[in-house]
Amino acid sequence: MSEQLHVAIDARPALGAAGGVAEVTRGLVTHLHHLPADAFRFSLIVDSPARDDLRAIMPDHCRLLPLNTGALPVRERAFRLAGTPAAKRMFNFQDESTTLRVKLSDATGPLRSAGVTVVHALSQFAIDSDLPLVYHPHDLQHLHLPQFFSETELEHREVIYQYFCGVAKIIPVASHWIAEDVGRQYRVPSEKMAVIPFAPPAADRTPPTPAEVRTICDRLRLQPGGFLLYPAAGWAHKNHIGLVEAAALLRAQGLEPPLMVFTGAFVPFSLRVLERAAALNVSDCIRWAGYIAQRDLVLLYHLARGVLVPTKFEAASAPIWEAFTIGCPVACSNATSLPSQTAGGAILFDPDDSGEMASVIFKLWADASLRDQLTARGRDVVARHTWESVVRRFGVLYRKAAGRPISEADEALLAAGPTV
Repeated sequence: MSEQLHVAIDARPALGAAGGVAEVTRGLVTHLHHLPADAFRFSLIVDSPARDDLRAIMPDHCRLLPLNTGALPVRERAFRLAGTPAAKRMFNFQDESTTLRVKLSDATGPLRSAGVTVVHALSQFAIDSDLPLVYHPHDLQHLHLPQFFSETELEHREVIYQYFCGVAKIIPVASHWIAEDVGRQYRVPSEKMAVIPFAPPAADRTPPTPAEVRTICDRLRLQPGGFLLYPAAGWAHKNHIGLVEAAALLRAQGLEPPLMVFTGAFVPFSLRVLERAAALNVSDCIRWAGYIAQRDLVLLYHLARGVLVPTKFEAASAPIWEAFTIGCPVACSNATSLPSQTAGGAILFDPDDSGEMASVIFKLWADASLRDQLTARGRDVVARHTWESVVRRFGVLYRKAAGRPISEADEALLAAGPTV
C-alpha cells in the first residue's frame, strides 16, 4: 500500500461562487467514506471551526482545518493570459505572450504544516498555494453573457479563472460542453481536464405527510398539482422573464397559463421580472415564494405538476436532478450542457424563443401521458449518477494530481462515465 494521501477540500463559502457549490460540498463530504482510510485522509478547509453542519456528515478519516485567510501572506503571481474577448478588452491584450500579475493570499505554509498533499477547490474562487491543485471553473458564463456582469466582476472572474486554470494540475468539469469551452477559451489541453458530472444533491426527499401538504399549501395558497415550479434565484440569466413572456403569449392565444411558482433568492433583478409581469397583465400567473427551507422545496417538487428550467446558461442544473429523483417531469432550455445532462429525460426548448417556450409549457401542463413518459425517463437518467461514482473518480484524480501511479483500472473508471 502506498503512502496515505492527505487531501484538503476547500469547503469555505465563497462569495460569487456557483449556487450549487454548497450542495456539491455536502454531497462530496457525505460520501468520502467510499475512499478508504488506509489510502486517504481528508481536511476540510473552513473559515471557522464552528461548522457543525460538516461535522455531522464527515467520516472518521476527515477533520476540519480552520484557516484565517485574512492573516495569510500575500504574494504576486505572474501568468500568461489567454486572448478571450474580455481579456482583450480589459487588459490591453497584445499577443499570446501577454502576462498579468495578480496578488493572492498564499496558504502554502499552513497547508504544508498540516501535512496536506493535494488541494481540491470546489469553488471557482480557490485558495492559492504551491500544492497540487484540483480546480473547478464550473463554467465561463461571464464570457458568453457579459451583459449580466459588471466590469469589475468581469475583470475579477477573468483574472481568477485564467490564473487557477493555468496553475491547476487537473480541471474537473460537469460536462463535455464545459470542457470544450474551457479548453477553447483558455487554451487548456484536454488531457488536463476530466468530465465528472455531479450526482443529485444529498437531501431528504421523503414524500410529504398530509399535515405538511396542508401547511405549505395554505401558506403559499397552492393546490397539489395546480402549479409548475421553477427553483432558482432571480438572476437575469435564469430567465424568469422568459416564462412571464411565455405566459402572456398563451393568454393572447386564448389559453389559460398555468400558475408558476418561483423559489430562490429575491434579488434586485427580480423586481424587473415582477414589473414585466405587470406590464403584460400576467402577475396572477406567477407566485414568488422567495428563498425557502430545503424541506419545503422538497415538498414543492412532490406537489408540482412539473418543473421548468428556462435558464440561458448552466454548467449543470441541481433542480433538474432533484426533479428527476423525486419523479417530477421537466421542461428545460436547450442551453449549454443541459441537453447532455437531461439525456432525453426532459422536453427541451429555446430559451430565447418565447413562442416555443409557451408551447412546451402548455404541453407539459396539459399532457398527462407526456408527463408520465418524462417522469420515467428522468428517473432512468438520474439513476446513472451516484455520489459513490463521483467520489471514487475524484479519488483517482487526487492520485494523479499528487503524481502517484494510476492503474489501468483507475483509467477505466475515469473513462467509464457516471455509473459504477
